[in-house]
Amino acid sequence: MNVNEVKSTIREGNRAAKEAANTLYQAGTEAATAGHLARVTIHDSQDEDAQAGLKILEGFDREVDLAMRRIDAAVEHANAYLATLG
Repeated sequence: MNVNEVKSTIREGNRAAKEAANTLYQAGTEAATAGHLARVTIHDSQDEDAQAGLKILEGFDREVDLAMRRIDAAVEHANAYLATLG
């Protein structure tokens, strides 16, 4: 594999990462909407399963944020490597 092929592969990876970030953002937005609806629907429920479900939804926001940060960092590092390659 020559340098131009490496650069091309990195750029393809960056495009894929950006697409993944967009998909993840959409999923996060939909999950936030679902979470809001769930909280409104079962706000006064004492059911253990309902409360467990709310806790899962709360954790989802954090996981989306962490994944978005990882994607951003990966693209940033790939771009730095591209710059090094020239």
